[in-house]
Amino acid sequence: MRVLRLRLYGVVFLAVLALLLSLSVAVYQQVFTPAVRIELEADSIGNQLDPRADVKLRGLLVGEVRAVHADGTKATLDIALKPEYVASIPSDVHARLLPKTLFGEKYVDLVAPARSAHSSARPIRAGDVITQDRTRVGIELQQLMNDLLPLLRTVQPGKLNATLSAFATALEGRGDRIGDNLTRVEGYLHRLNPHLPSLTEDFARLADVAEVYGDAAPDLMEILRNTVTTSRTLVEQRDRLASALTTTATAAGTADDFLDANGDRLITLGRVSRPTLDLFAHYSPEYPCLFAGLVREEQASEQAFRGGKMHITLEVVRQQGAYEPGEYPRYDDRSGPNCRDLPHPPVPAPGVHLNDGSAKGSSPVPGGVSATRAEQRAVGSLVAPVMGVPTDEVPPVATLLFGPMARGTAVSVA
Repeated sequence: MRVLRLRLYGVVFLAVLALLLSLSVAVYQQVFTPAVRIELEADSIGNQLDPRADVKLRGLLVGEVRAVHADGTKATLDIALKPEYVASIPSDVHARLLPKTLFGEKYVDLVAPARSAHSSARPIRAGDVITQDRTRVGIELQQLMNDLLPLLRTVQPGKLNATLSAFATALEGRGDRIGDNLTRVEGYLHRLNPHLPSLTEDFARLADVAEVYGDAAPDLMEILRNTVTTSRTLVEQRDRLASALTTTATAAGTADDFLDANGDRLITLGRVSRPTLDLFAHYSPEYPCLFAGLVREEQASEQAFRGGKMHITLEVVRQQGAYEPGEYPRYDDRSGPNCRDLPHPPVPAPGVHLNDGSAKGSSPVPGGVSATRAEQRAVGSLVAPVMGVPTDEVPPVATLLFGPMARGTAVSVA
């Protein structure tokens, strides 16, 4: 039962689909559109009309061609007129087959004959047969079109058609505006006429300017030749230029993605880094003397370790001492940038007071006890057993490292 139901649904679906397709074709063919059907008997030129070609009366679209029947010598056209225009079309109307443009598709132009005001011609109705216009004007017009076509084919009709069509399109419906423009041009010329002497003088000066450009022509030509060379170089290197532009576009896309993802972070980084950068900028006067001192220190280090041995001058200073009650360590010095005699500091170094929270300050006491030979021997006798070497082989650096520990003082190297 279920299979039978599904098959029935399929049949119904195909039937509905076929019905919709039929309705679409019928709507396209205007089967349901009311129309007054007439016939037009024309000569062989009627074969050039296509179904659905326009039918016009005094420029107004009043219907269309539905079918064209040809027997080799003449053509019969089935025409469908819009019912609302039938009352305005007389039964003795004739037809001319004219092109919309010089090379455009043809259409049927209905021409009512000239008749007196007492003419009793009835309006056209379904089943009437009309004929092609056989008047002298109609025949001459169609003959002109037929004779002109071979001539136009020899003068590149495609380009001529495009030019004339564009010209016709530009002028269509603009008669009043063109007339107004011509009137304005006449007014401009009328006002320009008194200034003709000034224009003549300007043209004379233009000759002087042209002479100046003539004198400068060699330089201008040289510039143009250089431009040609540059252009040729760009053409020869176009692959590299295209690759560079592609790379630039890729880099720009990467940078855009990076900035989209990290824009807020970069802004935050700039805001957070500003105090540090301001501090670096404040102390920037110290940088030249600091770097010069480092360069000089490199040379002094090479001298201190020449020959594989250390050559130093030891300066011993007294300890500052511990903080007293009520004192707290801090760095509150505001002396600002100062090179302290760099890159050639004095030896021994002078005392400098820094505000570190101690009432005594941090000024080192110049002078002190020097590392004498007796002190070196004393320190050597202390560290020799630890190092496992004889006393006379203890290096001088042991005095620098262990001497302060033995006597409770600090060491500086100069």
